[in-house]
Amino acid sequence: MHHSLKRLGIVLLASFALMSFRLEPEVSDSDKLLFDVRGAFVAARPDVSGELMQSIQYQISNAIRSTTRDRGRPRVVLTIRVMNVSRGSFILGERASARVVVRAAAVQTGEVIAQAAFTASILGIDKSLIDHELATGIAERVITEFRLTRPAPLATALFPGRF
Repeated sequence: MHHSLKRLGIVLLASFALMSFRLEPEVSDSDKLLFDVRGAFVAARPDVSGELMQSIQYQISNAIRSTTRDRGRPRVVLTIRVMNVSRGSFILGERASARVVVRAAAVQTGEVIAQAAFTASILGIDKSLIDHELATGIAERVITEFRLTRPAPLATALFPGRF
């Protein structure tokens, strides 16, 4: 009986962990509209933690500064709105998810020319790091969708080719 409960717990944990990963079809450069992202703003309701919003802003701003485009693209500013954040206890830690809407507005006209909505979910053992991990998940999704460059760690920037 004890072994059955243990196995059931392991299966549930593995199932939830695998549900957070999605494989999406490969999209070529010509199939996806690229933008020259000039800035990003993060907004949320008052009940969303400031640490979460600041971490998203910091990561995406660094990616924008690190990105260069080889040819002219439509210039946009991103508005990243964290619609709601939910948390719950999990078998060995905590699960957090956030519903996010991203809008790309043209710099010249202010017209929204692209919009995406997604849910980011993470599982974490250390409850004190949940906001940072969720912010990283949200930022990674935006960075991937808008093909921004992830900044290199300081060590590889100082010593290229060694790491």
